[in-house]
Amino acid sequence: MRDDELRELIENHLTPPSHANPEMVGVEIVWERNDARLGSRHIYERHGVSEEEVEEVLTQIPPYVEAKRHPEYPNRTVFWGATRYDRWLFVVCEDWAEGGVRFLKPITAFEPLNGVEYCERIIGRRDVFVGIHVIR
Repeated sequence: MRDDELRELIENHLTPPSHANPEMVGVEIVWERNDARLGSRHIYERHGVSEEEVEEVLTQIPPYVEAKRHPEYPNRTVFWGATRYDRWLFVVCEDWAEGGVRFLKPITAFEPLNGVEYCERIIGRRDVFVGIHVIR
């Protein structure tokens, strides 16, 4: 076995499993990459969260993802979920549909210091969520 094959085998073994969220099949993620106030650049420079981590929360089921329309901005959806490596993130996206396709544009994402308490304060009681579902 070559070194690169061994490294790949080890990496595959150590990488936590994940599955596609069936509610998010066909969803297009639209990234704003050049604005320091929102989008990819803002999320990474200000909060240390990568695009890959945001996409994991939005499109995969590490254990589960919760979503709810933002109480003050009806065109935004708030997601609370974990990355494959169990980093719990709060993600806010603009959310719209065109021609039968759902689009999400991440505005911000961060790991809140107070985790669940922050989520409850911002988007309401945690028990209003039902497992793995996405509000449309």
